[in-house]
Amino acid sequence: MLLRSPRGPLARLIMFAAAAGLFVVAYYWGNRYQYGVLNPPKIEGVLVRPAPALPPFELKDSNGAPFTAEELEGRWTLLAFGDLAQARGHLTVSRLLAVHNAVADERDLAPKLQLVLAARGEPSELTRDFARLSRALRILSGEPEAIEPLRVGLGEPLDEPAGEPREGAPIYQIDPRGRLVALYLPSQSPEAIAADLRTLATRPDALPEPADD
Repeated sequence: MLLRSPRGPLARLIMFAAAAGLFVVAYYWGNRYQYGVLNPPKIEGVLVRPAPALPPFELKDSNGAPFTAEELEGRWTLLAFGDLAQARGHLTVSRLLAVHNAVADERDLAPKLQLVLAARGEPSELTRDFARLSRALRILSGEPEAIEPLRVGLGEPLDEPAGEPREGAPIYQIDPRGRLVALYLPSQSPEAIAADLRTLATRPDALPEPADD
């Protein structure tokens, strides 16, 4: 005598729905675990997850005062590398200032934004001249061995690109806890960077949990 399987069409449908529901729940929690939020911010630049903390470093500002990773805490920072004696350095500063101008009217963001350009060498009259362009702009200087840990921590090539530059350097966005959260390529416009900066700065859940916890 053959017994009919208790798994009829209705039972199979219920099991399928339960399996699908389990998949959705697993996907939901997997995303929350990976990103810290259900929907990670959508930006034109490169979102960095998990966000690494910057290594210890010490450079000098245009007045010769020490500048360390502590200066990055409590504010948003756009950081780039460049030689002010070269056209690429000029283009990079111009691009940083254009981003700042794009958010200058935003009272909750503009005062908390600092622009940083790190260059090899010692502070000079040239670095001081550039630092006067904006209160938000910090021109940092240091010998190669002082800048190298910061460049390595951000994934920046140690050698300047060869050839005639047509655009500025990549820009790294550091969050108020001193962690790298986004990377902007030279091809990205200042207006697009400003939009991405605004997106990340206005979403509390965009701040990642420490990658090293």
